[in-house]
Amino acid sequence: MSIEEVLEKLSTSVNGLSDVEAEKRLKEYGPNIIESKRKSPIVIFLRQFWNPLIIILVIASLISIILGELLDSILIIIVILIMGVMGFIQEYKAEKALEALRKLASPTAKVFRNGVLKVIDASRLVPGDIILVEEGDRVPADARLISSDNLEVDESPLTGESTPVSKDHSVVLPADTTIADRANMIYMGTTVLKGRGRGVVVATGPRTVIGGITRAVGEAKEAPTPLEEELEDLGFKLSVIILAIAAIVVATTFLLEKTSIITAALIGISLAVAAVPESLPAIATALLAIGARRMAERNAIVRKLAAVEALGSVDVICTDKTGTVTRGEMMVKYLWTPRGLYEFTGEGFKPEGAVKPVSDTSSIEEARFVGELAIAHTSHSIDLKSVLELATRKSPTELAVYIMGLKIVGVENIEKIKSGYRLVGENPFDRTRKMRSTIHEVSGRLISIVTGAPEVVLKRSTRLLVWPREEELTSGLAEKVMRVVEEYASQGFRTLALAYKYMENPGEDPEQGLVLVGILAIIDPPRESVRRAVEEARRMGVKTVIVTGDHKLTAMAVARMIGLEVSEENVLEGWQLDKMSDEELERVVDKIIVFARVTPEHKVRIVRALKKKGHRVAMTGDGVNDAPALKEADIGIAMGVRGTDVAKEASQLVLADDNYATIVEAIKMGRWIYENLKKPINYLLSCNLGEVATVFGAELAGLPYILEPVHILWVNLVTDSFPALALGLEHPEPDLFTRPPRPRGARLVTKRNLLYLALTGLLIAGFTIGFYAYSLDKGLEYARTVAFTTIVLSEFGRALASRSEKLPFWKLPANKLLYFALAGSTILQLVLLYTPLNKLFHTTPLEPHISIIIGLAPTLALLALDELARRLGTSN
Repeated sequence: MSIEEVLEKLSTSVNGLSDVEAEKRLKEYGPNIIESKRKSPIVIFLRQFWNPLIIILVIASLISIILGELLDSILIIIVILIMGVMGFIQEYKAEKALEALRKLASPTAKVFRNGVLKVIDASRLVPGDIILVEEGDRVPADARLISSDNLEVDESPLTGESTPVSKDHSVVLPADTTIADRANMIYMGTTVLKGRGRGVVVATGPRTVIGGITRAVGEAKEAPTPLEEELEDLGFKLSVIILAIAAIVVATTFLLEKTSIITAALIGISLAVAAVPESLPAIATALLAIGARRMAERNAIVRKLAAVEALGSVDVICTDKTGTVTRGEMMVKYLWTPRGLYEFTGEGFKPEGAVKPVSDTSSIEEARFVGELAIAHTSHSIDLKSVLELATRKSPTELAVYIMGLKIVGVENIEKIKSGYRLVGENPFDRTRKMRSTIHEVSGRLISIVTGAPEVVLKRSTRLLVWPREEELTSGLAEKVMRVVEEYASQGFRTLALAYKYMENPGEDPEQGLVLVGILAIIDPPRESVRRAVEEARRMGVKTVIVTGDHKLTAMAVARMIGLEVSEENVLEGWQLDKMSDEELERVVDKIIVFARVTPEHKVRIVRALKKKGHRVAMTGDGVNDAPALKEADIGIAMGVRGTDVAKEASQLVLADDNYATIVEAIKMGRWIYENLKKPINYLLSCNLGEVATVFGAELAGLPYILEPVHILWVNLVTDSFPALALGLEHPEPDLFTRPPRPRGARLVTKRNLLYLALTGLLIAGFTIGFYAYSLDKGLEYARTVAFTTIVLSEFGRALASRSEKLPFWKLPANKLLYFALAGSTILQLVLLYTPLNKLFHTTPLEPHISIIIGLAPTLALLALDELARRLGTSN
């Protein structure tokens, strides 16, 4: 179809749809997303029981019911159901958290609504919308092009063809043209490599070409994170050991104690269910998802959960300068005139700020005159609203001049100046002239106002404004001006000359015979939060490296402003990198603080060199060509505001505010989450090992079986779940953000750590078996109640000890969630002892002093062991 036919068929126009019509179509067509397979709540619930051990336990319980052991078996099934419900709640919440993160990281689209260009969530696009695509954008929907300017698209996701495809909106093609040859179409999921274009959306969501492919081939399963793999491996190895022990327990209980095979099987399988740490990966994923959600609240959007664990070990941040360390907004910092020097406060394009005279000879009247010239020169093409919304594509230098004038004259005087300096002509800036001039009528006279490169404006000037008089510009004065320019340039400032000229007639050259007013020193200043963030990173042992395409002097000036100690020795430029081999770069890379004039290809080499030296590297990027470096880095960080879709796709982390300080906050969060992952893991492993050692040790000692199946399952239910999750939500430890980063290859559970956890498990087992044996003379049910309660209460002591590997729990900030979890578990245990429920669980009330002894003795012993291990450095 022709463009006109398409627009007519979709009842739209080149100005796009109205907001009302778009909402109406959204309800009709649905969101523009290709639905991934979401886990149904029913499937999540049923999966809690899709465990061979659970299934065997249920079958054994049913057989036991058939054989007449009704009460115990029903109780076991009820406890299993409660465990399933708790597992479901945990996994469902994790799934919801992940879904929320996916929404946060969802792509955006540039769309015309009511003729106005807006940026919206791509899921809200509808057929008939007019979209704009530019270099680096991911095409958000299938669209028929209505305009194109040098547009080239990578369609390899659809066609497999790696060569860029040129697009032409003007062609009309036969209906049977293959996708690869449809030059007038762009498709969802492809990437704009060059140029720009507008298109009318013809298909969204599952009706797009890529939507059809996705339905046809199904969805690939997401690969597990390194953390999940580590925990799966640990869980498998422990499971093998525990299952072997459970088999021995079944055999000895059946053969030596002459119990029924069903009872022996129930004991062994219950032990395996309680002790096998199958919940570790689920808990880890839940904590990662919660942590990622917290990061999102701090403007760091995690695209891959693996990034959360990796962030904590980053020790080098390679950051771009413009827009990350700085705002990416030019600002006039100083105004030099022959009579005075003026400094401007504020930040970037923000109009807040003021002018401060620096020298004694500075004149408010002179500053006022400069402000009027600046506003007259720029305000015809810029208004305050467009600056505040950053919705203008004007030259950043022009914007900087406008904001300078605004700070001098005030917002209230802009319209008065604009009407007093009526614009009658303009000569835009071009790279050949290196100047820009505007011509105005003022009180019946013509005045030309000129800004441009100082050396060019100086050559065209014949006089100098020495307020309030004009003086002849001698060669000596010209040299003085150039010395000022060179001094500012050496400090990393860009310089701009400001001049004017009263014209005698309209045909006169407006850019010759000028009166030089002064020199503007312009810089893209660092964000206010960055200097503090760089210092925080330094305290954490994280080095900040600026990697920029900007000039060396500018990069060095900004580096010094944010507190980096920069000299010629620790700066490397792109041309020097080109002359170096990879081996030579590796030898010097640790010393470099600023890489200037670098290309995206250089970034890849820098990341590789740092990684070869053993560093964990975070690299920022925003352009299409930055994608290789982002993928090469341990943590690729894309800019959320000015970053291209390609850069975002290649990254693990997206900064919603493009701010360096957010990277440091994300690293802090990564450390916190990683440290908190250790705590429930250490707790669960030591408790599980304690349960196994208790049952196995009692069997080896020839004692009657120490715990009934329902006791074992109850211990798993009460002591493992809530305290473990609460430990994962501990506050950061006081010294967490001053420790050096963990080394590459560090593991959550080391062999030494595992030995220590086994020792704590043996201590729990020793107390439990000891109290059990001592209590046997009061009857088997009483002794089992003592053993049952000892394990529950001693694991609370282990929970307190697991709060930190570095500090005793009483030196840590209070964890109210943990205290509530322990109090709740204690109350549940007391209910089982002192209410009629004790008949169901075969327990009997214990004397209060006995409960206190069996609760305090192992807890104090575990805390003492933990303190001893901490002093000897063997707990981690």
